[in-house]
Amino acid sequence: MDDYNRREFIKTTVPGLLGVMLSLPSLCALATRANACNGRLKSDQSMHWEAFLEAVAKEAAKQHLDKWNEEEYLQKIARLTKSLYLEDPVISQAMEKVAVRLKKGWVDFHDLEKNLDFAVCLLQFDVNEVIKPHNHPGMTGMILCASGEIHAQNYDMFKTIEEKEIDGARTGKYLLHQSLDCTLRKGDVSTLTSQARNIHTLKAKAVTQLIDIFTPPYNKERSEKSCWYELDEAPVAGSKTIYEAHLKD
Repeated sequence: MDDYNRREFIKTTVPGLLGVMLSLPSLCALATRANACNGRLKSDQSMHWEAFLEAVAKEAAKQHLDKWNEEEYLQKIARLTKSLYLEDPVISQAMEKVAVRLKKGWVDFHDLEKNLDFAVCLLQFDVNEVIKPHNHPGMTGMILCASGEIHAQNYDMFKTIEEKEIDGARTGKYLLHQSLDCTLRKGDVSTLTSQARNIHTLKAKAVTQLIDIFTPPYNKERSEKSCWYELDEAPVAGSKTIYEAHLKD
């Protein structure tokens, strides 16, 4: 049933749609997304979860057009996410679940939504927990800090010094340009595109929860292409923003 989306309902006649709803009640919740904004905004215009998903889906579908501006898309998604009602039961219940698992010793992930066009994930960090530098091949990403405080650093690929593959194992040496160095607090947003700021690292300064939106989402191919990096602590001589990096196993 997860493969059904709004497009399927648009193609269905009204009598046919009623028949589907009667025979498959689980689809009714998905159908409501088509009208999620009607009566699902709070008085302060913050968006409930279903209305938010419907709005994101509408924007994410545009990635299939011949001309798609990733930066403009991320600006729209950032505005939508900043208007999201964070006390919505879907989000608050997910936050409670990851809070219970906080002491596992690593960053905790909880999928909130995933389809062919985009994915929404809740991440929770304990104090000083880190996601080391990594990329998101062919993807755009937006991070909303829902609570806490986290240090974010983004990088662009500046130069490939060496890259090879031996017996299926990749090795590489690169120069990365640090394009962003900031601290995110509740309500702050950070973005990356497939071409800009695509490599990033995160370190929590407090117990922190983030909402991620990646467009398109990870699949087998994108996961296999993703890379983790080890960066030198200090920039290369003569620069304040260029760092040498190596592929990490």
